[in-house]
Amino acid sequence: MVSANLGAMNTHNTPSFQTPSSFVTFRLARLQSSLNAQGAALLKSKSGLSLVEWRLIQTLRMIKNASLTEIADHVQMDKGQLSRKIKAMVEKGLLRTETNKRDQRIQHLTLTAEAEKLSAEMMPFMDARQQHLLANVSVEDLEVFYSVIDKIEAASKFRGDA
Repeated sequence: MVSANLGAMNTHNTPSFQTPSSFVTFRLARLQSSLNAQGAALLKSKSGLSLVEWRLIQTLRMIKNASLTEIADHVQMDKGQLSRKIKAMVEKGLLRTETNKRDQRIQHLTLTAEAEKLSAEMMPFMDARQQHLLANVSVEDLEVFYSVIDKIEAASKFRGDA
């Protein structure tokens, strides 16, 4: 049952939802699936990295010496699943862990030279992919798109009476 509050949040006259394609969530999920398949194929063929490994490497390039909790919050990934992926990446020689001196429960993660090398090698391919995806999108359209995504993301945090 949809909360009455959720309906009250929308002040626009929106068309009735007749087909799955008319739901924003359906369209976003379909787009995400297509983009994930494309990105995964490119990464696997050029580097042997999985899409999750690529995202974690890029996250750790931005957030140096991050903890599992910080990474989980940033990438919105289940901590258990993330922990297993990090363990596998440590075994593959892509990540190093260091125990926090003040709190032994916290592990800080850093990239290895191998991960840095793979990131540098793949960045031109991933940049080219980004350029391909945005080739027919104007700067103005992209700004509107990001604004809309921000608004949808903010609205998605509402849980109402659920």
